[in-house]
Amino acid sequence: MQRLRRLKQLGTSHLVYPGAVHNRFSHSLGSMHVAGVFAEYTYSRLGLNSPEVNRLKQIARLIGLLHDLGHGPFSHTFEDHVLVNYEVNHEVLGSKIIKEHPEISKCFDNYIEKEIGISAEIMAKLIEAVSLETWPLTSSIGSGVSEKSLYYIIKGAYSADIVDYLLRDSYFTGANYGFGLDWERLAFHSKPVKDKIVLEYKAKDVLDHLLIARIFMFKTVYYHKTVRAFDKIAGEMLLKADKILNYGERFDNIIKYVELDDEYVLSHPEIRQLEESKYLLDRRVPYKNVYQTVLPVDQTLKGFLAISKEAIKRSLEDKLKNLHPEVADKDNLVFVDTPKLPTNPMFEEAVIYIENEEGEVEAKPVRETIAGSMPAELAFLRIYVRDKYMQYSSEVKEIARSLLSGKEIRSFY
Repeated sequence: MQRLRRLKQLGTSHLVYPGAVHNRFSHSLGSMHVAGVFAEYTYSRLGLNSPEVNRLKQIARLIGLLHDLGHGPFSHTFEDHVLVNYEVNHEVLGSKIIKEHPEISKCFDNYIEKEIGISAEIMAKLIEAVSLETWPLTSSIGSGVSEKSLYYIIKGAYSADIVDYLLRDSYFTGANYGFGLDWERLAFHSKPVKDKIVLEYKAKDVLDHLLIARIFMFKTVYYHKTVRAFDKIAGEMLLKADKILNYGERFDNIIKYVELDDEYVLSHPEIRQLEESKYLLDRRVPYKNVYQTVLPVDQTLKGFLAISKEAIKRSLEDKLKNLHPEVADKDNLVFVDTPKLPTNPMFEEAVIYIENEEGEVEAKPVRETIAGSMPAELAFLRIYVRDKYMQYSSEVKEIARSLLSGKEIRSFY
């Protein structure tokens, strides 16, 4: 857990927003607190006895505390550039830490399992669960409600995780979109129904605030054009560092994996000599954004973004090399950036259950809430040019414009 103090919550965002130096540890504590409040409000409505409400509250708090345990150096940048190549994610690694790290597994064996009935094996499955279908807690709580409903407190569309990072990231970046979010009203008006958590219509205005704040934090902070350029450089550094740090061995041996943090990587003598490390240490960005287009938000676009990034990059580089044969053997001429789909609120599959004034429950995908009427600017596609090839930036811009304007973009579907 203490290692999370040495992992910045927002990776490289502090190079654009100097105050954004908060860490995964404080976020984990905040998520734990919010999850506990949600669980207490929610399950108290069922008329359960105090020990049972407290048990459910403690389970929710533990999941909130441990949900980011598996993050690597530079947080999501490590996930996007390194973990994806090993076909794992931070939830899978967090699950391994809980099961295999002796200090944590001992806590579960000696205390937690005896007190609230949650073993290290069960907690590992809770951290790793990607859907309600894979949620390991299924027992009946009472009043027709099951333990599956805990899933929505931790991983739902207005989960404790989302509430905390919106408040915390807004505060430390100064972007402000999450300020004033009345999240306790969300908790007070959430109630368990069978396997789900349902939001009463009285708190829909707070839900709208959360969804709008999330969209604009995505657009303004998480996908700021300079932040994305630094993320790219940090990703290149982390990939080169694989030969030095041997990630594969560390994924197999969790004791070695938890040595990794931001400070460990950037202070390593060999890694510190890498060109990319020097860019980060000197706060110099070697990519310039030369073209951006806004794409209409729809589910067809989701498929396009998933497959087109490399195709567009290859096409741009091929056309430039035809014009300038002298760059034929150069790599990283351009960098094509698109939104990371799982974190883009407009593309996620999450469903929110809202009880209307007549007491009927409606299931609404996020894109069909007020978020669906938000501007489409978050569905951008950007083209960057590497600093050493800036003499070609005007031509790259013109090539990009010809490729990506009008009907031409459909050739990449």
